[in-house]
Amino acid sequence: MMMEQKYAIRRENYPDGTLRAELSYTYDGKQNGVTKTFYPDGTIAAEMAYKDNLLDGPTRHFHENGNLRAEFSYVANIREGSFTAYYEDGIKQTEAVYIKGKLEGPYKVYYEEGAIREEANFVNNVREGVGITYHPNGKIEVKADFKEGRMLSYEQFDENGGPKQTIKCDEALRID
Repeated sequence: MMMEQKYAIRRENYPDGTLRAELSYTYDGKQNGVTKTFYPDGTIAAEMAYKDNLLDGPTRHFHENGNLRAEFSYVANIREGSFTAYYEDGIKQTEAVYIKGKLEGPYKVYYEEGAIREEANFVNNVREGVGITYHPNGKIEVKADFKEGRMLSYEQFDENGGPKQTIKCDEALRID
């Protein structure tokens, strides 16, 4: 017969008495379940899942207007899976993937209007391959090639797509 987990909720308040946080604990004293934090006006600021005192599960942060700021997950206190961040108006700002706490795979950043601003690729938390930054008009601004986090080449373009500067790196530059 399995015992049912019992939870105690601890509430913390701002000096004026408004709710600042709700934390969920099992009776063995470990933080388990969902913790919520709030802005002074009572709007939710974040929801985080805990298991045995470690972040474990979905995490969501919110802007003060109530719109989602970011969503991602943890496994045993290590960021794992997709990460998405949003501007205050709800437009997507950033997309990335974490594996065992490190950036892995495509990484994208968007302008507030929704157009792509930057595309890159990460392997084991370092840039790998061609990364491109775009002008707001959609034309390429910068194109850089990376190998194991070291910049091999860098090309910069004006807002009309014309070349401004090209650098071929004899000794690869490390960009962290």
